[in-house]
Amino acid sequence: MMDWKRLLSAKRLEKEHARPKSQPGRSPFQQDIDRIVFSGAFRRLAHKTQVHPLSDNDNVHTRLTHTIEVASVGRSLGTRIGSRIAKRIKLKGVSADTFGYIVQAACLAHDMGNPPFGHFGEEAIGTWFRQDGRAGAIFADAMTEAQRNDLRLFDGNAQGFRIVTQLESDRFVGGLQLTYAVLGAFVKYPCSSEIHASARDGYVGAAKVGLFDAELPYFRRVARALGLLPRGGRPDYWCRHPLAFVVEAADDICYAIVDIEDGFELGYLTFAEARAALAPLAKGAKIPPDLNERGIIGKLRAVAIGELVEATSQAFLKHERAILKGTFDGELLAKTKYGRHVRVAKKLARKKIFRSDRKTRLEIAGAEVISGLLDLFHTMILDLEKVGWDVDRLDARSKRISRLVPDGLAGVGSRYAAWLRVTDYVSGMTDRYAVDLFRRLKGISI
Repeated sequence: MMDWKRLLSAKRLEKEHARPKSQPGRSPFQQDIDRIVFSGAFRRLAHKTQVHPLSDNDNVHTRLTHTIEVASVGRSLGTRIGSRIAKRIKLKGVSADTFGYIVQAACLAHDMGNPPFGHFGEEAIGTWFRQDGRAGAIFADAMTEAQRNDLRLFDGNAQGFRIVTQLESDRFVGGLQLTYAVLGAFVKYPCSSEIHASARDGYVGAAKVGLFDAELPYFRRVARALGLLPRGGRPDYWCRHPLAFVVEAADDICYAIVDIEDGFELGYLTFAEARAALAPLAKGAKIPPDLNERGIIGKLRAVAIGELVEATSQAFLKHERAILKGTFDGELLAKTKYGRHVRVAKKLARKKIFRSDRKTRLEIAGAEVISGLLDLFHTMILDLEKVGWDVDRLDARSKRISRLVPDGLAGVGSRYAAWLRVTDYVSGMTDRYAVDLFRRLKGISI
């Protein structure tokens, strides 16, 4: 079984041998929260798609407002769960708030790796690398299959881990240098792209790519420090940190409920449809008689989230032993009495919101933008390889394109490393910046 004493480690990546320091009023996990909130990748979430690309309606969620709400729900979940566990394990300095802050920090970082145009942007990047006829031109013989899969199966979760451990703050020496506990809770999919592509056990923690080959050495240290259980007898495949299930649940709660509210706000759902979806999740909600339709939906949303937080915390405690043993395999929200109603709400969102004409048109346009940018960088990378990865020897056009990449491509010595730098740049763009840059580079606007 995994041990809470190790799972709550306050030691920091790249500073394992330093004594964890608390400041007056700020635990190491609260410090993690501040490090994440003040990062550039977190700020850019304000202009990244949550569900609805480039929306003109300021009441609709962006990736940032979604993240803040997930962190709020996650803190509540973690604190409720921790209020029971902390009393039982009786570790010095560990309280209910310890659990709440760890989950809150992981939730604040959980979407930092998402590219422009939301999950469709992830698919657009991966699709570009998977296109027929491109394999020989893109991938070098020296690339391992795992490295090829990192690009072909590009995922915001793995990119997020790369951001917090490599790109933000101390670049390539630990990044934000977060605590092991927060890094463990952050990684919902503790497996490499190679494992994801070949895993046959159906484990929820292998449903997506959680770690790129470049960051595996970091996560091996995280897993070792936390005592995460290896899975399936295969290297680079672990059972989730228990609190990763809580981070996932907080995200699911906000998705399931807030998508309905946004759908009503944008006119994709009628008032009757939105109310019917939320009412079963908001039992006991008392609706003041003077509320308008928007107010009623808002009230139902608030009560529903409260109900789901309580039910999910109970589900975690019920299954805690199986979670610590690594035998729990599923989503916490599905184990609650509201599981069926949540599925109904998600199904309604997929049918009437995610497939709307406007969203579809903008996603197609977004895919064209991402593909066009990758096309431009592709030629530059091939040119860079021909001159022995010496940026100064590039021709004028490729040299200018290389300068677009933050911190340049100095020090890059392989196609894999070069493409990671490029996907760092493209996936880090906001929606509007990507569109504007594409237009300028194509000569559409100057």
